[in-house]
Amino acid sequence: MDILIDSVNKLETILKHSGCEEVGVLLDVNPDAVNCQFDRGACMTASFGGRSAEFVTSDPIRAQTKISFMFGAPLDTAAVRSAACAMINVATGFFCLSRVLHACSGSQHADCMRELGTVIQGKKILCIGSIPTIEDTFCTYIVTDPKEADLMLINAEGIIDAGVGELIAEFKDTKRIICLGPSTAGVARLQQLEHWCLYGTGV
Repeated sequence: MDILIDSVNKLETILKHSGCEEVGVLLDVNPDAVNCQFDRGACMTASFGGRSAEFVTSDPIRAQTKISFMFGAPLDTAAVRSAACAMINVATGFFCLSRVLHACSGSQHADCMRELGTVIQGKKILCIGSIPTIEDTFCTYIVTDPKEADLMLINAEGIIDAGVGELIAEFKDTKRIICLGPSTAGVARLQQLEHWCLYGTGV
């Protein structure tokens, strides 16, 4: 299963006959944003219905589009998948399905890492997507074989990986899986996955 396409399908069902799917979405880049410490790249923003949300990516898109443009689309490039995630984030925020739309100010990074450390401590970790802050801080716990992992951590880069859905489906009943940061919030909510963003904001 492609978790992103499945999330778009779930969102299409939620929005059906609402008219909101035809409302314009503005995709842009915020060069002044402080990114979540678990992500690397540019902060792409999606604005919709007076709300905004973000997705951190190395392939940002600037465009005026509509949520409906995702429906039935192949979502076959990293740039398009990133844009879809940004739109999922803002749509789930608009409909109050997700409360985390933006990263914290950065002043809470140490507290967030310390609290996540209590979850990670003593566990073998698989990072889905490159997460240098985790890989460096907890280097002795990192594994590359999902079968060896006790805990899987997914960031923005990981959530757009075409293979992440199969990995989740295979191990969701035997391993703890946590999506990190505001970039993963919308998909995590639609897929009913555990989400970690203690200090993210809705504005």
